[in-house]
Amino acid sequence: MAELSIDATPRYFLHAYHLAETLKLKEIDRLFDMAAKTQSSSKLVYQDGEDRYFFVYRFGSITFFNVEPERQRSVLERVKMLLSRKPEALTSEEFVVELSQGAESRVGFERAVLGRLTLERIELLAFVLAQSTALERFEIKVEDLVRRAGDIGRALKEKGRLDMSPAEVKRFIGRCISTNQELVASLYLLDKPDETWNDESLDALYREAAAMFELRDRYKTLDYKLRMIQENLELISELLQYRNANSLSMAIIILIAVNIALFLMELFVLR
Repeated sequence: MAELSIDATPRYFLHAYHLAETLKLKEIDRLFDMAAKTQSSSKLVYQDGEDRYFFVYRFGSITFFNVEPERQRSVLERVKMLLSRKPEALTSEEFVVELSQGAESRVGFERAVLGRLTLERIELLAFVLAQSTALERFEIKVEDLVRRAGDIGRALKEKGRLDMSPAEVKRFIGRCISTNQELVASLYLLDKPDETWNDESLDALYREAAAMFELRDRYKTLDYKLRMIQENLELISELLQYRNANSLSMAIIILIAVNIALFLMELFVLR
């Protein structure tokens, strides 16, 4: 009988979820009985058992390493209780970490191979995965804006007029401006962890992971799409001003016509 080839490489799973634009870390820290292993203004790190961790980031994401699904749901539900509103769209990603003793660490499609399993390396991969889920939330919001801008363009092409009320136009402009401001404020999503500045191997691992998740390219694409929408907004504003100017001109003409009619009535009828 042929011997079966069994892959005995230890495998661990990272799961990241994006919950909100920002998380209040001090309030979250009070939710749990255990003390944070690491605590800073930008993140909390908890050890939830042997080789089990979860990482909470101020920019709204939580990443779990080797944590059971039921425990993940419990932590997420606790954190959601602190949110002022429910997430518009819960984004999530999964990533596999394989341990191969002595091997050179590398990052590939949907998995990373580590020669040594250290908290620093786990934390770095957890951070990249959290960044990716946060960017995905922006991608969903921007795609919705692009779709809406496309609907406006098709309406102009087919009907030859702006088929939106002034209030709808203002709300759409407000959403675009707000999203653009959020994206500009989220440049920190492209920041490298502080640990990479003093460790060449961690820096190389981060570069590989960031490249695999295409963090910078995705950010540039979002910026390009928002610029494109901005051009559409300028056109919409011009059309709205033109329509308002026409409405004002028509109102003036009607007012003059009414005044003339009243004058003629007074001149010929009332006498």
